[in-house]
Amino acid sequence: MQKPDERLLKTVMFEILHLERKNLRSRAMTDQKMVEEIGKVISENIKLCK
Repeated sequence: MQKPDERLLKTVMFEILHLERKNLRSRAMTDQKMVEEIGKVISENIKLCK
């Protein structure tokens, strides 16, 4: 069995980390939009209750 190439392993690892970072960033943007929408709904409900 061949020993894995260290450079190849590092390249694959960095590629996976890069994809995960992009995924987290996109998820954070989605969560931020969700928080803004919830805030709008709460504000509208407060205005209606007054």
